[in-house]
Amino acid sequence: ALPSVSVIPGPVSLATSLITSSDTSVVLGASITFTLQARDAQNNIITTGGLSVGFNTSGGTSTGSVGATSDNNNGTYTASFTGTSSGTAVEVGATIG
Repeated sequence: ALPSVSVIPGPVSLATSLITSSDTSVVLGASITFTLQARDAQNNIITTGGLSVGFNTSGGTSTGSVGATSDNNNGTYTASFTGTSSGTAVEVGATIG
């Protein structure tokens, strides 16, 4: 019998993983959702869960709180962001550990 081989994505890469937001602005006290789609260094989508992902914001003068991250068990991770103080736009980032 001939051998069979499965091709799978490599280890996750923060540099190629994609972070999106459900909106580009949020009303004070309201929430939007941040999503990270995990990808490997060759930009292949990772379709399994199990990573430890955290979202953060930096820069700008707006403030808000980032909720706990949910592992959707399909390579995506989500967290809510609730606006607490208006100001200039902040940049959304993530950590994968």
